[in-house]
Amino acid sequence: MRFEELLVEVDGFGKFQILIFFLLCLPRIIIPWHFLLHNFISAVPPHHCALPNLISFANLTQDKILLVSIPRGDDGTFSSCEMFSEPQFHLLVNSSQELVNGSSIQSCHQGWVYNHSQFISTTFQWDLVCEKRSLNQTIATFFFIGVTIGAVIFGYLSDRFGRRKMLLLSFVVMVIFGALSAFAESYFMFVVTRTLCGVGLTGMSIISLTLGVEWTDVKHRTFCGTISGISWTLGYMILALVAYLIRDWRWLLMAVTYPGLLIIIIWW
Repeated sequence: MRFEELLVEVDGFGKFQILIFFLLCLPRIIIPWHFLLHNFISAVPPHHCALPNLISFANLTQDKILLVSIPRGDDGTFSSCEMFSEPQFHLLVNSSQELVNGSSIQSCHQGWVYNHSQFISTTFQWDLVCEKRSLNQTIATFFFIGVTIGAVIFGYLSDRFGRRKMLLLSFVVMVIFGALSAFAESYFMFVVTRTLCGVGLTGMSIISLTLGVEWTDVKHRTFCGTISGISWTLGYMILALVAYLIRDWRWLLMAVTYPGLLIIIIWW
């Protein structure tokens, strides 16, 4: 007798299957938190070049200091990556963009000033703007490389050593490296820990989905797949709320990682 036929004989969607399926939906709520997390923790805040503290600026407001120090783009907004080599005080009375005093436009050689009124992100932590802006997207790239590697590793290990053991292992990997990424002090450490967190998340995803199918009879598998998709969507909605309430990237990472500890305890 095949396992599918045995499931039908013992009620293929009874109390036991409902309990298992409910427990499998919990990690599928958490997984999308990390998949979309980059949009929040790596968001680019408004910024401009850090300006020297000149005596000639003493009687100027902040808006006027920016006006004489930062060139404007075609849309009238101040540049985020360039500054005048010398203050252009004539701009206070004349809108002409012609440079005077032998000035030129140069890159931000003294760093940047960020607007933290809305959120604090990794972009500010490691100045991932302007010439380094590609490094911002590299974080997400390496995370999904980890996701791809995790699919291969946990797909093989779960077949060889059992679903439950590997599901627990994937939870542990996700929690450990998710927590470490929240405390990362260097860009390199953050990229490495996020990549390894992606490895664990894929194990959670593919193993929970496989178990949900294997422990349910054929008649109810479409229903279970639909509920599983709803769990994923619910995760997106919860992430939006959590990210709205927690604006610091380190605290946000911890908020979406530590619920995994509860799942480990439940599945243990």
